[in-house]
Amino acid sequence: MLFILSLVGGEMEYFFRKIFIIDRSAYLSEQLLPFSRMEPDWSTTRKCGREIVELVDIVNVKSPQALKIRNETIGHTEEILIQLFKNPHGHKYEVITSSKASVFRASTETSSDTWWPGYNWIILGCPQCKQHIGWEYIPRDKKDPEKRSFYGLVFNNLLFENDAENLIVLPKSYQS
Repeated sequence: MLFILSLVGGEMEYFFRKIFIIDRSAYLSEQLLPFSRMEPDWSTTRKCGREIVELVDIVNVKSPQALKIRNETIGHTEEILIQLFKNPHGHKYEVITSSKASVFRASTETSSDTWWPGYNWIILGCPQCKQHIGWEYIPRDKKDPEKRSFYGLVFNNLLFENDAENLIVLPKSYQS
């Protein structure tokens, strides 16, 4: 019996193949079993490569303050909402939202200039390289069961699996 690990449609699967030989002819029996532990799709920081958010934790939290919105497919996840915002200093950020993120809090909670009305925010950074990653949004009314904290992550500061697969690294020996 042969055990074959295969990549089919972007997902890992095991194939168990049994080969029977009858009258010098080989007959193939194939049974498909799912891979027991799928690797999650992560986004990492562009600066140091630390894993920040799993794509399954992306949630679309729409803001009335967004200047522009668009949907994009990232990895195996479709319809990820990307919103464009401008802060009071004129800096523009494309932001995605998630329910979880592996980050550290780099400031105290503030209520001024929030992009999500009814929420305070805290600046977030990468625990490894300290790069600005986004903001945590915390409901002002903590008793409201409809409102939960979430993360607004700077889209351009993250590297997703489909972006990483398209990177080409040219060895120094080939560079002129």
